[in-house]
Amino acid sequence: MDSVDGFSRFMSQFRFDRSMASWVGVEREAFLIDETGNIVPRAQEVLACLGESFGNRFGFELSACQFEDRVGPCPSQHLEQQLWLNERILGLVERWLKLRRSFIEVAPIDMPLDVYPYERYQRIVATMPREMLLAACRVAGVHVHIGMPDHSTALKVYNHVIGHCDELCQLGDGSNGERLRLYKQVAPNCQPRSYDNWQDFYGYMAEQGLDQEPRGLWTLVRISIHGTIEFRTFGTTDNQHKIIYWADRCQRLCLQAM
Repeated sequence: MDSVDGFSRFMSQFRFDRSMASWVGVEREAFLIDETGNIVPRAQEVLACLGESFGNRFGFELSACQFEDRVGPCPSQHLEQQLWLNERILGLVERWLKLRRSFIEVAPIDMPLDVYPYERYQRIVATMPREMLLAACRVAGVHVHIGMPDHSTALKVYNHVIGHCDELCQLGDGSNGERLRLYKQVAPNCQPRSYDNWQDFYGYMAEQGLDQEPRGLWTLVRISIHGTIEFRTFGTTDNQHKIIYWADRCQRLCLQAM
């Protein structure tokens, strides 16, 4: 494949939707706890109980002990209602399975290291040192997505918002920096860098071996293949008002550059 074809393929992986520009999406990770208070690898069981009735609202993470609930993309004024709906659904499942979610940013060091049985995750951990796997499994966060209309706007907005990365990390820190310390063990290059244009972005990703798998770039702020600016700067929380505030802050930063 020549460089022109490689660049075109890279660009095509990022799917933007102008009709959802500035809309908000949220992904929130939590640990699964049994009746005795132990973290347990039961994410597959939770998802099986939910079935396919709720579309893309719920999902799995690298750790089989983690579960993710999702909202959006939706207009920001709908975010609170959608978060509440997820809570109502999951409350029923938790009672049925005798589980609960724990919204701690950093799990204990002796937590189980079971990996969710997903092919991509199995490839990721195949050569991962145990210390790195432990760090990856122990952290949980809230990821905020803000929809972008097209490639050029996304890059312009991204270059603007990364200047606020440290501020957002402080805003979303509930573990006195421990989550970010562990996150940096997994992704040493997690600090986002600016790009002159999409060719520059593609060149960097090709150097990192990520041009065919952009999801492997685990920077704290990134352009997502889902057509969004994704903020991975916040620790997990059960406080919906915090999540709404974080989403509003991210949206406002993006709108400044759109």
